Amino acid sequence: MSNPYNEIFQTVIELSKKQGYDTFDYLPDESQSYPFVFVGNQQNADIPTKGRTLGTTHIQIDVYAEFNHRSEVLDILDDLQAKVINYQHTDNFKYQVTNTSQQMIADQSTDIPLWHGVLELDIQYL
Repeated sequence: MSNPYNEIFQTVIELSKKQGYDTFDYLPDESQSYPFVFVGNQQNADIPTKGRTLGTTHIQIDVYAEFNHRSEVLDILDDLQAKVINYQHTDNFKYQVTNTSQQMIADQSTDIPLWHGVLELDIQYL
């Protein structure tokens, strides 16, 4: 039996790659150019019912770009949010996005200033 949480996670990565974004499930090293997408943090919660188990997953998508590319980070966040919301299926499951949030963070963790965009998605598989 397929794991719905892993399928949703992999679908988010595939949708990002199909949009042409450099996308990783790990933080790449400093040789990676900007912008890039990191899909990493995920939290899952099962919802037992009489007939089967349903579930919700919370996935965080991080977008990093150089400081003078703030609008590009916002465009990528908006694009990925729309793609995940409208796609609504994996190979074996249907899903719906139940909640989203975005934030922009000024990031000084590297030698160059960055924008760190965060898209959080609550996704329920059906």
